Amino acid sequence: MTSLSHGRAGRFSPLCEARTPVRKLLLLLQLLSPPWLKKALLRWGWGAQVGRGVRIGWFSVVSGKRVELGDYCHILSFSQVRCGAVHVGAYSVIGNGVHIYGPACFRMGRHSIVGSESQINVWEDVRIGDLSALGSRCILVTHGVWLPYTEGYWVKFAGVTIGDRVWIASGVFIQPGIHIGNEVFVNAMSVVKKDLSDGTVAEGYPARPVAKMADLKRTMTPERLNAAVEAMLRHFGDAVLTREWGLRVDAATPGRLSFRRKGREGVIVQVPAADSGPRIEIRDPKGLRATIDLATMRTPLPRDPFHAALVQFLRGYYGLKLEYED
Repeated sequence: MTSLSHGRAGRFSPLCEARTPVRKLLLLLQLLSPPWLKKALLRWGWGAQVGRGVRIGWFSVVSGKRVELGDYCHILSFSQVRCGAVHVGAYSVIGNGVHIYGPACFRMGRHSIVGSESQINVWEDVRIGDLSALGSRCILVTHGVWLPYTEGYWVKFAGVTIGDRVWIASGVFIQPGIHIGNEVFVNAMSVVKKDLSDGTVAEGYPARPVAKMADLKRTMTPERLNAAVEAMLRHFGDAVLTREWGLRVDAATPGRLSFRRKGREGVIVQVPAADSGPRIEIRDPKGLRATIDLATMRTPLPRDPFHAALVQFLRGYYGLKLEYED
C-alpha cells in the first residue's frame, strides 16, 4: 500500500469533502450498513484503499480525507475511527467500542491491536508501530486543556509515538508528547508522563522503569520450543475443542489432538522443530488439510473450521503473528 502522510499525498473521494449534510448522510449509511457493504461505501464515499480480507463490524464507522486499511485488518463492532487521515496496517485489530477521533493523522502498523473501549485523541498525529498492542480501556491524548489559557493555565498540544513490539497493558493513560521506544512493556493502570526508552519495563504513577525487557525473555532452545508448541496445542484442545465446541478430544499422545465433529474426523499434529523449525499440521481422513509453519509464521488462508479456529487462537492467546500465504 502507498505511504500515508497527513493532508498531502494520495487520492481521496470528493464526496468526503462535500458539504456537511452529504458527509453526515454518508456516515449514517456506513454506520447502519451491514459489514459486507461498509467496504464498498468506504471506497466510493472516501476513496479508501481497502485490502484483502478486511472486516468492519456492525455499527462501526471509518472516515478521513485519506483512509488505508491493510490486508486482513479487523475493526470490530461499535467502534469509530474518524481522523484527518487513517492508516491501519495489515493483520491489525481495533477492538469493540473503540473511539479514535481528531483532525490529524492516525497510523497503526502491522499486527498491532487497540483493545476494546480504548480512546485515542488525534488532535495531533498518533503513530503506533508494528507488533504493538494497547490493552482494553487505554486512553491516549494529544492535547490537554480545560481551564482557560487566557487566565494563565497551561495547555499542551503534541503527538504521541509508540514504537514496535510494545505492550501497553489495560487501563494505561498516555499524556501528550510521549515517545515510547521499541520493545517496551507498560504495566496496567500506569500513567505515562515521560518518554520511555527501548527495552524498558515500566509501571506506576508516573510510570517509571523497573526492569529490562531482556530480563523477562527466555532463550528458546529446540526442546523449549517443542514443549511450548505442545502446551499451546493442549490448551487449544481444552479451551476451544472441548469447552467451546463440546467435542471429545483424545490428547493422550503428546503433540497430537484427535477429535470428531459432525461425523467428521480430525487430527492436529505437532511436527517437532528440526532444521526447518516446528510446524503444526491439520489432517482429516483424506490427508493433510493445512500446515502452520511456526518458523516462517506462514499458513494458507483457512478454508477449514479447525484451521481457522487454531490460527485465531494462536494469535489471540499466544501472540503469534501468523500471516497468510499469497
